Amino acid sequence: MKKIFLTIIAAVAMVSMVSSCNKPDDPNKDPKDEPKDEPKEAVVIDGAFADWAALKDVAVAEIGETSAYPGLLTLKATADESNIYVYFEYELQEEGEDGALQTSAPFEIFVNSDGNPATGGASWLWSEIGYEYMLECETGFLGENNTVRDMDDMNIYLFDGVDGVDAWGEGGHLTQQEVTSFCESAGAIKNGIATVEVSFLRSVVNANKAGSCTLGIVAYNGGWGTTGVLPQGAAAGEVALMEVALP
Repeated sequence: MKKIFLTIIAAVAMVSMVSSCNKPDDPNKDPKDEPKDEPKEAVVIDGAFADWAALKDVAVAEIGETSAYPGLLTLKATADESNIYVYFEYELQEEGEDGALQTSAPFEIFVNSDGNPATGGASWLWSEIGYEYMLECETGFLGENNTVRDMDDMNIYLFDGVDGVDAWGEGGHLTQQEVTSFCESAGAIKNGIATVEVSFLRSVVNANKAGSCTLGIVAYNGGWGTTGVLPQGAAAGEVALMEVALP
Protein backbone atom coordinates (compact mmCIF):
# COMPACT_ATOMS: atom_id res chain seq x y z
CA MET A 1 0.00 0.00 0.00
CA LYS A 2 2.83 2.39 0.85
CA LYS A 3 4.45 1.64 -2.51
CA ILE A 4 1.23 2.49 -4.39
CA PHE A 5 0.86 5.75 -2.44
CA LEU A 6 4.42 6.83 -3.33
CA THR A 7 3.78 6.00 -6.98
CA ILE A 8 0.67 8.19 -7.00
CA ILE A 9 2.59 11.10 -5.46
CA ALA A 10 5.33 10.78 -8.10
CA ALA A 11 2.75 10.78 -10.90
CA VAL A 12 1.04 13.87 -9.53
CA ALA A 13 4.41 15.65 -9.30
CA MET A 14 5.21 14.74 -12.91
CA VAL A 15 1.86 16.06 -14.17
CA SER A 16 2.41 19.27 -12.20
CA MET A 17 5.88 19.70 -13.76
CA VAL A 18 4.58 19.21 -17.30
CA SER A 19 1.74 21.62 -16.61
CA SER A 20 4.17 24.29 -15.43
CA CYS A 21 6.39 23.81 -18.51
CA ASN A 22 3.38 24.31 -20.80
CA LYS A 23 2.21 27.40 -18.96
CA PRO A 24 0.71 29.87 -21.46
CA ASP A 25 2.46 33.16 -22.16
CA ASP A 26 1.47 36.14 -20.12
CA PRO A 27 -1.30 37.85 -22.17
CA ASN A 28 -0.21 41.23 -20.81
CA LYS A 29 3.39 40.82 -22.01
CA ASP A 30 4.24 42.89 -25.09
CA PRO A 31 6.59 41.05 -27.53
CA LYS A 32 8.17 44.42 -28.30
CA ASP A 33 9.53 44.46 -24.75
CA GLU A 34 11.67 41.40 -25.44
CA PRO A 35 15.38 42.26 -25.75
CA LYS A 36 16.62 42.02 -29.34
CA ASP A 37 20.06 40.98 -30.45
CA GLU A 38 22.09 43.71 -32.10
CA PRO A 39 22.48 43.08 -35.86
CA LYS A 40 25.80 41.45 -36.60
CA GLU A 41 28.15 43.49 -38.75
CA ALA A 42 29.25 41.78 -41.95
CA VAL A 43 32.84 43.01 -41.49
CA VAL A 44 34.77 44.21 -38.45
CA ILE A 45 36.93 47.20 -39.44
CA ASP A 46 40.12 46.30 -37.60
CA GLY A 47 42.85 45.89 -40.20
CA ALA A 48 42.55 42.09 -40.07
CA PHE A 49 40.98 40.80 -43.26
CA ALA A 50 40.03 37.17 -42.61
CA ASP A 51 36.33 38.08 -42.41
CA TRP A 52 36.43 39.23 -46.05
CA ALA A 53 37.57 35.77 -47.15
CA ALA A 54 34.61 34.21 -45.33
CA LEU A 55 31.97 36.38 -47.03
CA LYS A 56 29.57 34.74 -49.45
CA ASP A 57 27.78 37.76 -50.90
CA VAL A 58 30.63 40.03 -51.96
CA ALA A 59 31.21 41.94 -55.21
CA VAL A 60 34.75 41.80 -56.62
CA ALA A 61 36.65 43.76 -59.28
CA GLU A 62 40.30 43.12 -60.12
CA ILE A 63 42.94 44.78 -62.21
CA GLY A 64 43.21 43.68 -65.83
CA GLU A 65 46.40 42.76 -67.63
CA THR A 66 46.33 46.01 -69.62
CA SER A 67 44.73 48.38 -67.12
CA ALA A 68 45.39 52.06 -67.83
CA TYR A 69 45.72 52.77 -64.10
CA PRO A 70 47.49 49.86 -62.38
CA GLY A 71 47.68 51.15 -58.80
CA LEU A 72 44.49 49.54 -57.53
CA LEU A 73 44.79 45.77 -57.65
CA THR A 74 41.57 44.51 -56.06
CA LEU A 75 38.24 46.00 -54.98
CA LYS A 76 35.64 44.20 -52.88
CA ALA A 77 32.35 45.47 -51.49
CA THR A 78 29.47 44.10 -49.45
CA ALA A 79 26.69 45.41 -47.22
CA ASP A 80 24.60 44.54 -44.20
CA GLU A 81 21.45 46.23 -42.90
CA SER A 82 23.37 49.28 -41.65
CA ASN A 83 26.64 49.66 -43.54
CA ILE A 84 28.40 49.35 -46.88
CA TYR A 85 31.92 47.90 -46.66
CA VAL A 86 34.72 48.52 -49.14
CA TYR A 87 38.05 46.68 -49.29
CA PHE A 88 40.88 47.49 -51.65
CA GLU A 89 44.50 46.63 -52.31
CA TYR A 90 46.76 49.32 -53.71
CA GLU A 91 50.34 49.07 -54.93
CA LEU A 92 52.28 52.17 -53.92
CA GLN A 93 53.54 53.98 -57.00
CA GLU A 94 56.99 55.45 -57.63
CA GLU A 95 57.22 59.22 -57.65
CA GLY A 96 60.07 61.27 -59.07
CA GLU A 97 63.32 60.23 -60.68
CA ASP A 98 64.76 58.63 -57.55
CA GLY A 99 62.16 55.86 -57.56
CA ALA A 100 60.84 56.68 -54.08
CA LEU A 101 57.36 55.42 -53.29
CA GLN A 102 54.53 57.89 -52.94
CA THR A 103 53.88 59.28 -49.48
CA SER A 104 50.37 60.61 -50.12
CA ALA A 105 47.43 58.67 -51.57
CA PRO A 106 44.11 60.52 -51.71
CA PHE A 107 41.14 58.51 -52.93
CA GLU A 108 37.44 58.79 -53.74
CA ILE A 109 34.54 56.35 -53.61
CA PHE A 110 31.65 57.10 -55.98
CA VAL A 111 28.23 55.68 -55.04
CA ASN A 112 25.20 55.41 -57.31
CA SER A 113 22.67 54.80 -54.56
CA ASP A 114 19.49 54.77 -56.67
CA GLY A 115 20.85 52.28 -59.19
CA ASN A 116 19.96 54.55 -62.11
CA PRO A 117 22.96 55.59 -64.26
CA ALA A 118 20.87 58.30 -65.93
CA THR A 119 20.51 60.33 -62.72
CA GLY A 120 23.43 61.89 -60.86
CA GLY A 121 26.94 62.87 -61.87
CA ALA A 122 29.04 61.56 -64.75
CA SER A 123 32.72 60.67 -64.99
CA TRP A 124 35.04 59.90 -67.88
CA LEU A 125 36.33 56.92 -65.88
CA TRP A 126 33.23 54.73 -66.29
CA SER A 127 30.76 54.15 -69.13
CA GLU A 128 27.79 54.16 -66.72
CA ILE A 129 27.94 55.93 -63.37
CA GLY A 130 25.16 58.36 -62.36
CA TYR A 131 26.56 58.78 -58.86
CA GLU A 132 24.67 60.61 -56.13
CA TYR A 133 27.43 60.63 -53.52
CA MET A 134 31.21 60.84 -53.40
CA LEU A 135 33.30 59.96 -50.35
CA GLU A 136 36.69 61.63 -50.44
CA CYS A 137 39.77 61.51 -48.24
CA GLU A 138 42.09 64.31 -49.37
CA THR A 139 44.79 63.33 -46.88
CA GLY A 140 44.64 59.76 -48.10
CA PHE A 141 45.23 56.41 -46.47
CA LEU A 142 49.01 56.55 -46.07
CA GLY A 143 50.25 57.25 -42.55
CA GLU A 144 53.67 57.70 -41.02
CA ASN A 145 56.18 54.86 -40.73
CA ASN A 146 54.65 52.76 -43.50
CA THR A 147 51.18 52.50 -41.96
CA VAL A 148 47.57 53.06 -42.95
CA ARG A 149 46.16 56.04 -41.08
CA ASP A 150 42.78 56.39 -39.40
CA MET A 151 40.77 58.35 -41.95
CA ASP A 152 38.59 60.27 -39.53
CA ASP A 153 38.76 63.24 -41.92
CA MET A 154 36.76 61.50 -44.64
CA ASN A 155 34.27 63.85 -46.29
CA ILE A 156 31.05 63.06 -48.12
CA TYR A 157 29.58 65.08 -50.97
CA LEU A 158 26.16 65.09 -52.64
CA PHE A 159 26.08 65.59 -56.39
CA ASP A 160 23.39 68.22 -56.94
CA GLY A 161 24.32 69.40 -60.42
CA VAL A 162 22.85 68.61 -63.83
CA ASP A 163 22.31 64.89 -64.44
CA GLY A 164 24.94 63.38 -66.71
CA VAL A 165 27.47 66.18 -66.18
CA ASP A 166 30.89 65.78 -64.58
CA ALA A 167 31.13 67.51 -61.19
CA TRP A 168 34.02 69.59 -62.53
CA GLY A 169 32.31 70.43 -65.80
CA GLU A 170 29.76 73.07 -66.73
CA GLY A 171 26.56 72.29 -64.83
CA GLY A 172 28.22 69.91 -62.36
CA HIS A 173 28.20 70.62 -58.65
CA LEU A 174 29.04 68.89 -55.37
CA THR A 175 27.83 69.95 -51.92
CA GLN A 176 29.63 68.74 -48.81
CA GLN A 177 27.31 67.02 -46.36
CA GLU A 178 27.57 67.96 -42.69
CA VAL A 179 27.80 64.41 -41.37
CA THR A 180 30.15 63.18 -38.66
CA SER A 181 31.10 59.69 -37.50
CA PHE A 182 29.64 58.05 -40.58
CA CYS A 183 32.61 55.84 -41.47
CA GLU A 184 35.37 53.64 -40.06
CA SER A 185 38.67 52.63 -41.63
CA ALA A 186 41.72 50.48 -40.98
CA GLY A 187 44.47 48.78 -42.92
CA ALA A 188 48.03 47.59 -43.22
CA ILE A 189 50.99 47.92 -45.59
CA LYS A 190 53.28 45.06 -46.54
CA ASN A 191 55.86 44.86 -49.32
CA GLY A 192 54.63 48.08 -50.90
CA ILE A 193 50.98 46.94 -50.98
CA ALA A 194 48.43 48.85 -48.90
CA THR A 195 45.37 46.84 -47.89
CA VAL A 196 42.55 49.07 -46.69
CA GLU A 197 39.00 48.52 -45.46
CA VAL A 198 36.37 51.23 -45.05
CA SER A 199 32.77 51.11 -43.87
CA PHE A 200 30.15 53.84 -44.12
CA LEU A 201 26.51 54.11 -43.13
CA ARG A 202 23.98 53.27 -45.81
CA SER A 203 21.80 56.08 -44.52
CA VAL A 204 24.33 58.80 -45.44
CA VAL A 205 24.25 57.78 -49.11
CA ASN A 206 20.48 57.24 -49.09
CA ALA A 207 20.84 53.52 -49.78
CA ASN A 208 18.27 52.44 -47.21
CA LYS A 209 16.11 50.11 -49.29
CA ALA A 210 16.85 46.48 -50.07
CA GLY A 211 18.08 45.93 -53.62
CA SER A 212 21.45 47.11 -54.89
CA CYS A 213 23.69 50.10 -55.45
CA THR A 214 26.78 50.55 -57.59
CA LEU A 215 30.16 51.99 -56.69
CA GLY A 216 33.70 52.56 -57.90
CA ILE A 217 36.95 53.84 -56.46
CA VAL A 218 39.74 56.11 -57.72
CA ALA A 219 43.18 56.49 -56.11
CA TYR A 220 45.65 59.29 -56.73
CA ASN A 221 49.26 60.24 -56.05
CA GLY A 222 50.31 63.28 -54.05
CA GLY A 223 49.82 65.53 -57.07
CA TRP A 224 46.29 64.21 -57.67
CA GLY A 225 47.36 62.28 -60.72
CA THR A 226 45.12 59.24 -61.25
CA THR A 227 47.01 56.07 -60.32
CA GLY A 228 44.29 53.46 -59.77
CA VAL A 229 40.69 52.90 -60.88
CA LEU A 230 38.35 49.97 -60.19
CA PRO A 231 36.34 48.60 -61.78
CA GLN A 232 38.32 49.43 -64.91
CA GLY A 233 38.80 48.16 -68.43
CA ALA A 234 41.85 48.50 -70.62
CA ALA A 235 40.95 52.16 -71.17
CA ALA A 236 38.89 54.68 -69.23
CA GLY A 237 35.15 54.61 -69.80
CA GLU A 238 34.89 50.99 -70.88
CA VAL A 239 33.02 49.52 -67.90
CA ALA A 240 30.21 50.42 -65.50
CA LEU A 241 30.40 50.71 -61.72
CA MET A 242 30.40 47.55 -59.60
CA GLU A 243 27.02 46.34 -58.32
CA VAL A 244 26.66 45.68 -54.58
CA ALA A 245 23.70 43.78 -53.10
CA LEU A 246 21.80 45.57 -50.30
CA PRO A 247 19.94 43.22 -47.91
